[in-house]
Amino acid sequence: MKKTVFILAVIFLTAAGCASSSQTFYNPSPSVQKNASGTPVVNNNCPPGFIEVPGNALYHTTDFCVMKYDAKVALLANPTVGLQPSSSDPCAGTDGYHTNGTYKNSGPGCAATVQNGKEIISSPSGYPVTYIPETGNGGDNAKTYCQQKGWHLLTNDEWMTVARNVEQVAANWCSPDGTGCGATPGAFGKILANGHSHTWPDAALTASANDALACFGTVTDGSGACGGLNSQKRTLTLSNGQVIWDFAGNVWQWVDGSVLRKDEPKSKTNGKLDAGWLSSEFAAGPAASGVLPSVIIDNGQGQSLGYDSFRPSNPAWNSSNGVGRIFHYSAAWDSNTTVYGFIRGGQYNHGAVDGAFSMHLTPVPNKTNINDTGFRCTASPQ
Repeated sequence: MKKTVFILAVIFLTAAGCASSSQTFYNPSPSVQKNASGTPVVNNNCPPGFIEVPGNALYHTTDFCVMKYDAKVALLANPTVGLQPSSSDPCAGTDGYHTNGTYKNSGPGCAATVQNGKEIISSPSGYPVTYIPETGNGGDNAKTYCQQKGWHLLTNDEWMTVARNVEQVAANWCSPDGTGCGATPGAFGKILANGHSHTWPDAALTASANDALACFGTVTDGSGACGGLNSQKRTLTLSNGQVIWDFAGNVWQWVDGSVLRKDEPKSKTNGKLDAGWLSSEFAAGPAASGVLPSVIIDNGQGQSLGYDSFRPSNPAWNSSNGVGRIFHYSAAWDSNTTVYGFIRGGQYNHGAVDGAFSMHLTPVPNKTNINDTGFRCTASPQ
């Protein structure tokens, strides 16, 4: 069933041989709410470690709470401190060559269950939990873990509610090193801060309890202040003054959504329809890498996809603006009905194509051995 929304503009993008798809250009133009002294007004009626997100009528969301940080694992006996296993620990995420700075939920005795004396938390300390599927694996999955706490896995509508909010906040548009923030969204030379996405260090990172240290862990001098060598801004500010960490970069994040392979968006390279799995820009124009790859020409089909399910509000933005890319399957004709899940945001060595709107439509929801994918839970305000 199509959603009825008030729109500012409608753009029809039609692919050759594909059904037309409408784009609802929704631009709420939020700004950070401030009191008389100019200090951001932050209202938080959420569980510890969560922040409150303003709802968005376009996505049929009311105000909700989301984990401020990537989901971590803690001992039941010490529930405020995330675990950081050493490289020799079976719970240490590794790709066989080095520690990834992640928590391996599939390791022996590592699952975040009561039986193991562990639970999921949202905390600046600890490594992001990875090696965990969205569904399946006997209940050791992201959806079940959230539900056991009385929460739920972040939905794609909720993801987009956050992404469309932060894209309109000037404080999030900065130089690539995280300085010079406060620009008009989409301003030349500025990007929507896209988090820890380079290989310094070549691992996921813990966060800082101090939101002012927005480049924590990425700066060669160890200061956490933006502007140093290799610094990248890991925080995004919502229109209500709340700050979320690693919404782009650090580790990919499962969101509650799926699509059949045959319904994934199509793309073209140099005017020729692409075939196979590939990375595509949301729009033509300069690419973040300097070499423009394929470009999306439609928004996919089926009930789970459409312009507003994955793209930024401005149809001209692509990875050069820091919003990310989409990873998908393109074919002139495809009848494959394999179900693929949504992972979003990016990870620590993915490069400048990470972003708040980045989307991977490649993993199946019950895949357990992904070493760079975690999740977040959401909850109702208290």
